[in-house]
Amino acid sequence: MSDQSQEETDQGTIAALLKRAKRRIPNLLAIKKRLEAGRTLSRLEITELDSMIKGVKDTRALTDRHPEYQELAAKIFSLYEEITRMAVANEEKGEVKPDIDLSE
Repeated sequence: MSDQSQEETDQGTIAALLKRAKRRIPNLLAIKKRLEAGRTLSRLEITELDSMIKGVKDTRALTDRHPEYQELAAKIFSLYEEITRMAVANEEKGEVKPDIDLSE
């Protein structure tokens, strides 16, 4: 692939990844907030996080070619790692809190 063709491909990929990140980051922050409250991840959330983490790892070559996006990618991956650590800690506690308030 020529350098120009690779650059065009990269720019399209970057645009798609940024659009996806704008959708995912609010969801990730909502998951983090629930975990901070002691809740555990649902099976769907686990599957989604696994998919997202694999996607971030797949962007390594792209961020190597475009170092201006390395900081953003690192922050997003750090958020995934933080969520994963919190989820494991909550699971190890063995206390599952529902996502709804049953006291009402």
